[in-house]
Amino acid sequence: MDEINMINSPGTPLRKAQEIMLEMLIEFDRICRKHRLTYWLEWGTLLGAVRHKGFVPWDDDMDLAMPAEDFEKFMAIGQTELSDGYMLQTEELDRGSGVCGGLFRLRHKNSLLIGALDDFEKGYCKGIAVDIFKEVPYPTVSRRTFKFFSRRINKSHSFFRFSQKLTFKNVISALVYPIYNRFYLLLWRIVCIGRKRNRMMPEINKATYGYPTLLSDIFPLSEIEFEGHMFPAPKNPDARLKDLYGDYMTMPPPEKRRIHAKFICPDTADCYNNFTPDK
Repeated sequence: MDEINMINSPGTPLRKAQEIMLEMLIEFDRICRKHRLTYWLEWGTLLGAVRHKGFVPWDDDMDLAMPAEDFEKFMAIGQTELSDGYMLQTEELDRGSGVCGGLFRLRHKNSLLIGALDDFEKGYCKGIAVDIFKEVPYPTVSRRTFKFFSRRINKSHSFFRFSQKLTFKNVISALVYPIYNRFYLLLWRIVCIGRKRNRMMPEINKATYGYPTLLSDIFPLSEIEFEGHMFPAPKNPDARLKDLYGDYMTMPPPEKRRIHAKFICPDTADCYNNFTPDK
């Protein structure tokens, strides 16, 4: 365990980034409490709270969730409520970011976190981020059925979020995927007709894995410790995490304990102080 914790030991860029994300979470929590908006820790952040009482040691992002109504309310007030140094990011507010479709981000303006899919030719903010997902109700269907639709809808939706190389395959995909996406969305809506919507998860175009959780396991919300603070969590975190990850308490093998970011700079003023070009 000591070897694992060295990944984000004090003073490392990753640990500094996690400290900034915690500050952003506290700011988000302040606004939500002020306006009585509902949210909770989600995905890997909830996993970290349960398994580590804080960040998963190698985690370089943060995930939160909100019911659709509260999600839209925060979108309307967030930009004016956020303190200096933070911004609300959507494709409409920050062109080129690709942040759309049931997701918005809080960005830290004075830092830099470069992911594999970031595009340097576009000038959108690339600061340390917190992802907030819009959660919507789902009917109970088999896991196999949900996986079938979520993978196909997500694949076609994701293609247009990022710049693609001009290749024959991508040209054909650009022509086919809009039809493909609408076709599977229509089929999914037909499958949902007449079924009681008693589960909840992010919109299906963001549901890359996992399975919707029973509303009775999410509400009423509980509180959970995260990095020494208490934040909202699903009523039954165990049920939620099993729906997302299965056996979530088993640590992944060492080769999967990796940081996803390609570059982390917690303070842009220091980004190049220790940079040494390749010889």
